Amino acid sequence: MEELSWKETRPGRWERPQSCLEKINLLNRNVPKALDRDNWAKTAVAKLEFDPALGDPVTALKIAWKQVRYSFPEIAAFPYNGIYMYRIGDPDQVSLWVSATFSVVENTTVDELLGHIPRNEQMMCYFLADTSEVLIRSPHYRLDARGAIFCLNKLIQSLADMYPVLIFGGCANNLSPSIDDALDIPLKSTPEIEAAVTKRLAAMEPHRPALKLTPTITSSLPGVTKRHLIKLSKSETNAIITSCASASLDLTAALHAVLINAVAKLAPPSEAKSFMASFHSDLRILITKDVSTKQAPTSCTSIITTEVDVSPTTTLESYYSQLAPVYAAGYAPYLQSTNVFNERLAETKYSKGNVVGESEGRLQPRFASLGILNEQLVRDVGGGLVRVKDFWIGTETLTMRMMVHTWVWEEQMVFSVCYNESYWDLALVKKLLSVIQDTLTVELALGGMLAGVTL
Repeated sequence: MEELSWKETRPGRWERPQSCLEKINLLNRNVPKALDRDNWAKTAVAKLEFDPALGDPVTALKIAWKQVRYSFPEIAAFPYNGIYMYRIGDPDQVSLWVSATFSVVENTTVDELLGHIPRNEQMMCYFLADTSEVLIRSPHYRLDARGAIFCLNKLIQSLADMYPVLIFGGCANNLSPSIDDALDIPLKSTPEIEAAVTKRLAAMEPHRPALKLTPTITSSLPGVTKRHLIKLSKSETNAIITSCASASLDLTAALHAVLINAVAKLAPPSEAKSFMASFHSDLRILITKDVSTKQAPTSCTSIITTEVDVSPTTTLESYYSQLAPVYAAGYAPYLQSTNVFNERLAETKYSKGNVVGESEGRLQPRFASLGILNEQLVRDVGGGLVRVKDFWIGTETLTMRMMVHTWVWEEQMVFSVCYNESYWDLALVKKLLSVIQDTLTVELALGGMLAGVTL
């Protein structure tokens, strides 16, 4: 079996094979005519409040950013010819890395910056001085959404220690195993794996006409990524969570059902159609080894696609009933076939220089729930030295695929949509989120249509 772990190949240089998820994300970042931008690049933002006792926030953030690299050295690794390579670097080289990856941005908001960041192989940290926001930006092959939160959380925590002792010769001890290594994902195919891969590839295509929102195409070229979100009140959020718990409903499956329900209301089907429900699944929860990958900023998220029946007579309950078993099973049924599946996906969707990808032309939003973030993101460090006032996470989207993230932060549920301005207008996104909000606060929070549904 191929050696998957990090190895020091020469003094100060560490290497390991790229994981199957890193390889596929290196491919799906490419979108035709995207003008050197990075599809699915992750962006995590925290609005901070600094006590004057901290001193200059920029100086403090640069010191903290160096600590992030020490704790998570893989954020400074590079893909090369099928391997991931990390050089430890001496203090001067690490300082140069900070200079290259940390930027102060004046007279700019997150919305003005989002969608205008060019492709960069480095993970970047921006400080938006006017709004006191810190923005971490990374190509998707480096990390997933949870990984971005890990980095953001570490950055904020590190602001409580402005005099760290960092001996970078030892930082290689903090390199995390890849998800292939952490989960012992088979690299070679077997008849059983081939059968699973064939079934999984087939599951990506609808058996009926696909239910689609109608895009507003203003250009054949990918435009700027935009974002729009709704934030529910604490009482509404509590009512939704309590209602699902009392009815023994899986909250994430219920929220995904609400999204499908909203699309069906905006694009009412006149016949039986399919909604290809595509959602993120975090593989970290399957790790049983005692490895740091469980809390590491690496690429550990894969996609599950399941076909949901939608017709003039289907309802929120039926969408939930179809989704619930898939969410209950989780990613475990797909684990053994992960590597071979991604190899086949690369062959079929990205072969012969074709960089169309599996999201091209998909008019059903992709869904990802990040759960309750209170324990994932610190809110106060140093006894009020730094306070986190708000949080947001999203992704660059350069195709017609909208990306919908949801999370709960400070007891408030957020639904956030990232979309490309060349294919969708704000009016439709607002309608989508309005229907979602109405469904959440009326039908879900009050028990309503899901009262009789059980997992």
